[in-house]
Amino acid sequence: MTSKQEIEILISEEGDIKFHIKGIKGAKCLELVKVLEKKFGKVKDLTLTSEYYEKEDLKTKPKQKLKH
Repeated sequence: MTSKQEIEILISEEGDIKFHIKGIKGAKCLELVKVLEKKFGKVKDLTLTSEYYEKEDLKTKPKQKLKH
């Protein structure tokens, strides 16, 4: 079962944008940060949450049956 994934976006009156990424663990979170950075500009500050240090949800492909 996969967990709920969310991106909370906060825009200040000065135009600063903050993203809070929820439900994405490990290096996949940083991959998403790179995508957001391409769209919205360079990241000024990055704070890793406890979710970053949790094991990623690894999805495996179903095993294929070999024909004899």
